[in-house]
Amino acid sequence: MPDNAQYTMSTPIGRLRLHARNHRLSGIVILGEAPGWSSRHDTELLPAGAAAEPVIKQAAAELEEYFAGLRKTFDVPLDLPGWPPFSATVLQALRAVPYGETVSYGELAVRAGSPRAARAVGQVMAANPLPIIIPCHRVVAAGGGEGGYSGGGGVQTKRWLLEMERRNRLQP
Repeated sequence: MPDNAQYTMSTPIGRLRLHARNHRLSGIVILGEAPGWSSRHDTELLPAGAAAEPVIKQAAAELEEYFAGLRKTFDVPLDLPGWPPFSATVLQALRAVPYGETVSYGELAVRAGSPRAARAVGQVMAANPLPIIIPCHRVVAAGGGEGGYSGGGGVQTKRWLLEMERRNRLQP
């Protein structure tokens, strides 16, 4: 099996490129299409052997379930080495934000033990290597505004993800 693998899949928010390293999911890139770009779920392997990587198959299946409203949490193993302690703590606190709910940058800073670090939390969100799995789209501005989003179609993608989660939140 390859030590590194990539896989590109179509989703309702556009194409996602999944990266795996050492049999763990190491990155998700939301490519530049806007939400609603495609309802097809075609795939493209990069390189050809990537489909043999079980973690890629697991991540793709879990993401398809998420977009179908059937998955609220993710089980795929993650590879996040080398993050500074503050960033790692923020990302861990973010993973605890429930599906369909939001938290402000300031509240996430409090949850991460650094109540005055809302701006730094925003920087961690912008550098999040695993959007959707580590749900940075659930972090909003203090006044309830959406804040920014660096993936795919930007704030439009964030809005689509939040609305989809809110619609599916009460389904088992």
